[in-house]
Amino acid sequence: MYLSKSDFQLASSCAKKLVYKKNGYASSNDTDEYMALLAQGGYVVGKMATLLYQDGVEVEGSTTDSLRITKELIEENDTITLFEPAFESNQRLARVDIFKKTGKYIQIIEVKSASRDSSNPNNDSLKLKKYTQDIAYQYTIIKDLFPDCSIECFLLMPDKAIRTNIDGLAGWFRLKEQSIPNESQFEAPEEIITQEKSKFQKPEVEFVFENDPEYYDYIDLLLRESILSYLNVTEQVLGLEAEIRVKADSYIDIINNGLVAGPQDYQISKACKSCEYYVSGDSNCGFFECWKGTSKFPGIFDMYYGGTIGSNNYLNELIQEGKFEFSDIEADRLCKKDGSLGARNLRQLIQLENTINNKEWFSDEMRSELDSWQYPLHFIDFETFTGALSSHIQMRPYELIAFQWSCHTVAYPGAVPVHSEFIYTDAGFPNFIFAEKLMNQIGLTGTPLMWSTHENTVLRTIYYQMKRLNYRNPKLNEWLQKTIKDKEFGTEGRLIDMNAFTLKHYFHPEMKGKTSIKKVLPAIWNNNLFLHQIDYLKKYSISDLENQVLDPYDSLYNLANEAMKSIDDEAEIQSEDVKGGTGAMRAFQRIRYDESISKEYKEELKHRLLEYCKLDTMAMVIIWLYFKQLTSSKT
Repeated sequence: MYLSKSDFQLASSCAKKLVYKKNGYASSNDTDEYMALLAQGGYVVGKMATLLYQDGVEVEGSTTDSLRITKELIEENDTITLFEPAFESNQRLARVDIFKKTGKYIQIIEVKSASRDSSNPNNDSLKLKKYTQDIAYQYTIIKDLFPDCSIECFLLMPDKAIRTNIDGLAGWFRLKEQSIPNESQFEAPEEIITQEKSKFQKPEVEFVFENDPEYYDYIDLLLRESILSYLNVTEQVLGLEAEIRVKADSYIDIINNGLVAGPQDYQISKACKSCEYYVSGDSNCGFFECWKGTSKFPGIFDMYYGGTIGSNNYLNELIQEGKFEFSDIEADRLCKKDGSLGARNLRQLIQLENTINNKEWFSDEMRSELDSWQYPLHFIDFETFTGALSSHIQMRPYELIAFQWSCHTVAYPGAVPVHSEFIYTDAGFPNFIFAEKLMNQIGLTGTPLMWSTHENTVLRTIYYQMKRLNYRNPKLNEWLQKTIKDKEFGTEGRLIDMNAFTLKHYFHPEMKGKTSIKKVLPAIWNNNLFLHQIDYLKKYSISDLENQVLDPYDSLYNLANEAMKSIDDEAEIQSEDVKGGTGAMRAFQRIRYDESISKEYKEELKHRLLEYCKLDTMAMVIIWLYFKQLTSSKT
């Protein structure tokens, strides 16, 4: 059994995870990682990189076949460029993204879809360190196999310092996806590090001009205007080589001989909170093999910023003492070193006291702040896209595109919320019309409300895009300046952050340590049935077969899935979960560029995007309604 590059990455975070992977344990985030790679262009960047090497040969097949083919090609050619060749040495295995050999000179090129900024390299230092470790692992194998060769190592990544002069670059590539059943024996793509056998086949990426008579003209343009740039990391790799070899040997020993529960191999800690091998609802998942003292997810992980308590060590102290329950947290430990209480400590105390007593809490100041919001109230939510490849000229990798907003407006006390919306899925650049439509809808009267700071960030980005692209609309320019919070202006803007408001003024035990809208809404909706009797909210009030109230997001998701199945026989393969940002990005991308799905399916995706964004702003209305009722009943 080999130690692959992805095995090495996983084991570096926790050696026990390597055992779980090799034994085929279920992982909770494989699907999310795969969808993120699709949405942000991970596989597309890989395809673009290969087009920069027109003489390259792709090595395909199983590990056994790839090792054989790679060896034969190198033996037959003194000069050769290979895509994803396989190499093995002393049980270490790696498939190199791009391998270029010219006589006794070798280049190892690792392609990453994540961006870097060559104009400000210090900002990328932590990210680049991780990627350099990846390529250093490959280097140890190549060096052993080619000891007489000079080897250089490069990262090839989208560069935020480069603005493309190719309009519609994202549309030059097309994904051909195929889902694979869970029992598949396909090897997992290395990008999804927790799988041994793949749930997904790595998609084929088409270059749309492959058979175009002007193919080479497009390639020349791609070479001249590439958004990818090289970073030579050979010196850093050499500095890591000894450490990487020692680690690899220890992980191979674990594969061959197993491990023991001890600090020399692994130990449970607060880092386990984010373990991929915790699968909700599965009492036999890998997580509980480590946490033998409990059969449920440790309650101490529910604490708001719990990992920071006691100079970042308190949770580990509790774990070492076998104390996993939320009630095991001691109130007197929730303070700074000097004994004072900061805002975070106060929130932790509120959570601790009210969770143990199973009580809802709201602040004395909540009502007065709510009353300061001026009608009309505009509850807004945006959907945006940030992909490695831009659809528009003069844009950088991962530059923001704002394609959708939803707004529920409450004109006066007691008024029924009025919904308005905007979505743009055509080929043009949507940001300015996006902002203009919103400006025309909410103007400068009343209070615009958002959940978290995303909406302010989007509008701020659009403001600076206007300046950079010389887009002239004085009215929009003035509206943005008065609406957004920006250090350059020295103003707080008009936008109210309901997430920050909730953090400051409200707690319910079912929220645990979270204030995301998808945590706050169920806590309020499930415990206050009077909301379900409001006429315009009745459609969200759905119960399951056991008469349990469903989260409105789950209700809408189930209805949307049924709609998908009625449109397309392949809906179970192609269905998009657009409840989160990644899903929305993916749906937007498919509507724009995916020619493999029907027009009707695209319209349903568009409808689904609109409905979920609409639900986000209605969720804000529901929470606000409850806050108003809660404070008005206070005596």
